[in-house]
Amino acid sequence: MSLQTIIDNATFLNINKRRVVASSISRSGHYKTAERSPSPYSFTVGAPQGFTYSTNRGVLEDLDSTDRITEVQINIGATNSALSYLTDYQGSLNASQVGQITLNSVSGANIYLDTTSVTGSPSGDMFKKGDFILLEGNTATYRYPYQVTSDVAFSGGNITIPVHRPVLSQTGVALTSGGIAVGNNVTFQVKCVNMPTYTVVPHDLVEFSDNFEFIEVII
Repeated sequence: MSLQTIIDNATFLNINKRRVVASSISRSGHYKTAERSPSPYSFTVGAPQGFTYSTNRGVLEDLDSTDRITEVQINIGATNSALSYLTDYQGSLNASQVGQITLNSVSGANIYLDTTSVTGSPSGDMFKKGDFILLEGNTATYRYPYQVTSDVAFSGGNITIPVHRPVLSQTGVALTSGGIAVGNNVTFQVKCVNMPTYTVVPHDLVEFSDNFEFIEVII
């Protein structure tokens, strides 16, 4: 996948999930803010260096075909382990135990998970602040990832997970069942809002005109 190749070979990666906020100052000097929801993830990706044209013509063709109109799925750290530290799950559960967690419900910026089926009596924090989480929902097609906003200790039963934005609804998906993905297994649905052009320079090297910019698609 072309955009995934760009991320896997990025020279830098900026991740922005801050709220969309408008501000104004009244004549009396009062500073007012208004938040617009939702807050999509956006990414600025440093254009790869050292790409050879002869071995990456397929990638370049994919970039031209994808352009700024086609939605694609990307990950950070799953296809390139060198980037895994950016999204690594920091909790104390192993992969099998994470797979035994099920979703109960959501409300506002809280996710409620059922851990009664988790085996092995894990201890410590189930999630660390900043951990990435993606719900499956009843159809395993839910598309919006979140980040945990405080450490959450493991306990058996129903656990509340606070996340960075109100949980988004998705047509055809009920957030009352299904499993979860965490860490490197979390994916993002994005479009490229800044697709640079490229130049081939001696010998056989590709230079991009700018950095790449992606934004999460909210439907």
